[in-house]
Amino acid sequence: MAEARYRVTYWPTAFRGCFVSYLLAYRDVAFVEEEDPEKIAYRMALPTEDQPVPWIGPPLLEDLKTGRALSQVPAIALYLSRALDLQPDDPYHLARCLKIQMDCNDVLMEICRYNGTMMWEREAWSFFRSERLPRWMDVFEQELDQGTIGKPRMNFADIAVFALFGNMVRCLPDLASDLARQAPRLCAQCLEIGSAPSVAAYVAEQEKKFGLSYCGGQIEQSIRDQLRLDAKASS
Repeated sequence: MAEARYRVTYWPTAFRGCFVSYLLAYRDVAFVEEEDPEKIAYRMALPTEDQPVPWIGPPLLEDLKTGRALSQVPAIALYLSRALDLQPDDPYHLARCLKIQMDCNDVLMEICRYNGTMMWEREAWSFFRSERLPRWMDVFEQELDQGTIGKPRMNFADIAVFALFGNMVRCLPDLASDLARQAPRLCAQCLEIGSAPSVAAYVAEQEKKFGLSYCGGQIEQSIRDQLRLDAKASS
């Protein structure tokens, strides 16, 4: 087994951490994961001068060869994508890829109600699922149509979109039909990326460890409660 070059720190669920781990899995790069909540909480509480990089919460990437560390998904993706040859050469295309990465972050913030600061209520969820989420799917489908993603040469934005929607519909399968209906080409691309052997093996490993856990806690329960109400209403 190859010696691990990177350490990825994230809570014991996929959610935001998969935006980092899927990049490494796609390139079949060896890495270790820190998933122990107590150890993560301890490192988060350290004085900032004693942290590998000043940070508030995971994911955290540590380059075990150089000793460098980064938090914040867009920064990590920008750093890793160059090392993994998943970064376009054209500066504008690079900026568009970073924009997509940040769009993904916005979707996560919305679906988890700004990191669980509030729970989903019926009216707000109905608007999100019927209006806001389809609009976001349209945005990513257009990026595919315009060639920012979906090119023969894979880039980090392709992996980001798979981490967003592939993980979402895997953990919340009631939303799979939404993606297939609203963004069929994007849905097909997620399936293609997910079928890459190294990615499929890693996702299977995650599912074995975490099941279909999505974002965890009360906010995940709130999402699942709303999906059950949706299913009941449509039956």
